[in-house]
Amino acid sequence: MSIIFLDHTAMRGSSLISDDQIDPDILSALLGSLFEISPIAMSISTSEGEDSRFLRVNNAYLTLVGRTWAELQGTRVAEGTVREDAARARRHHRLVHEGGYVGEYVEIYRADGTMVPTLISAQRSVIDNTQYDVEVIVDITTRIDAQLRYEKELAALARTDGLTELPNRRAFDEKLSEVVADPARRGRPTLALLDLDGFKAVNDIHGHAAGDTVLQIVGERLRDVLRVGDFVARIGGDEFAILFHDAGRAIPKARVQQICRSLSLPMPINDELITLGASVGTVRLAANESAEAFYRRTDEKMYEMKRARRSETSKP
Repeated sequence: MSIIFLDHTAMRGSSLISDDQIDPDILSALLGSLFEISPIAMSISTSEGEDSRFLRVNNAYLTLVGRTWAELQGTRVAEGTVREDAARARRHHRLVHEGGYVGEYVEIYRADGTMVPTLISAQRSVIDNTQYDVEVIVDITTRIDAQLRYEKELAALARTDGLTELPNRRAFDEKLSEVVADPARRGRPTLALLDLDGFKAVNDIHGHAAGDTVLQIVGERLRDVLRVGDFVARIGGDEFAILFHDAGRAIPKARVQQICRSLSLPMPINDELITLGASVGTVRLAANESAEAFYRRTDEKMYEMKRARRSETSKP
């Protein structure tokens, strides 16, 4: 790392003085002042690898690590602020063979044990046959936090149905695998799969925008009628899945009937009120049953209920 002055002139009265006319002692004093007041953490240490010791740090460095100069003066760099590991050995190798490095990721440890993610740039200098390592340390906590938030938001979007804002099929599959894999703690949960009756006619008669509105209304009603801990997802088309929280016992039929009644209430679509039903299949997890088998049994039960409803409606 080298310091570059972009403005090579200094103003004194009406005269321009080139920077090579600054007395070395004055220049040294100016740079020393810059070292002390810089808001960026800086340190100067000996060049002894694992045994490198602090010679001087600025106030920003002390603030970063939560220590006083009396605590750091003469101590080994690896004693409290960085770990002596393969990454530090690699950085030391670069100092020896390349004379420095720029933007290496380093975890700095504060006095209270908390870790601060940083980017460090360093340069090895030889003055009067003595080697010194100068480091500039940039705290990137804010950048890391922003990246983590961004990644979390992306992960949430990847598991959310864009239309209903319910969890999607991917999120459901993950949740199903999670509850089935831990029966000792979660008991034997009940899974319900439901399919809307007459939904195709809504799309055919009223258009796909109306169908989207229906799905949004269904999502809202499912959220309203379920209890804390229940998990509901749209798993595709007009199909929804519910994992009930009451894992210690079977789900009463009254709860399923309550869901069906909620979904069968009229929905305002294109200045009309339309009514749809829902075919619901519910199954409780069997002992040693896989997530795939559990889902398949519930799906078969749902289609059995759907066939029964069609049979009822087709009777004269």
